[in-house]
Amino acid sequence: MTDVSALYGLRLGTPRLELRLGCRAELEALAEVAKAGIHPPHEMPFAVPWTDASGDPDFVTDFVAHHEETLAAWTPEEWRLNLLAFHDGRPVGSQALRATGFSVDHTVDTGSWLGIASQGRGLGTEMRVAVLELAFGCLGARAARSGWLEGGAAQSAGVSARLGYREVGTHVERPRGESVAHHDLVLDAAEWARPFAVEIVGVEPCLPLFGATGR
Repeated sequence: MTDVSALYGLRLGTPRLELRLGCRAELEALAEVAKAGIHPPHEMPFAVPWTDASGDPDFVTDFVAHHEETLAAWTPEEWRLNLLAFHDGRPVGSQALRATGFSVDHTVDTGSWLGIASQGRGLGTEMRVAVLELAFGCLGARAARSGWLEGGAAQSAGVSARLGYREVGTHVERPRGESVAHHDLVLDAAEWARPFAVEIVGVEPCLPLFGATGR
């Protein structure tokens, strides 16, 4: 098992947010944010419809286990960094940065969500900017992928458009059994223009875990 303890020292700061890994109590608090709602019930912005289980008795336990198991499975060849976004000291959402074979293709993928009470205030943009600056400014990424599902991801699509992503195709997902178009987006390092300062600390000890040599 890979020693990922260095990741707990990684901190990303934006004008209003701190992004970092969370302890078990913080993960439980974030699960409660998800239970309170992320999207209207008739919409599904995720390819994996995990929020449909938010009413299950074991939802909080399974949510925490997912985060812990993701870290336990970490290797420099395949990793997923699930950062908690804190606003005024409380978790309000999650921002993921993922990669497979980063040392070869230098490409990352992002995904995120915000509790419904924190939406519509620009926090989603701050979350994405933070991990893009980590990827491009610290890890030496050449490209970042993202995307959105039709009928349920207008906010994610808006964030991507503001940050300069370009659409490179579509594919079909079936989160609830019916076919839904997923728009595939890419942002190249040459097009990255950080819209505000991001403070990143603790990244140097983490570089080998990402399969990165840094900038």
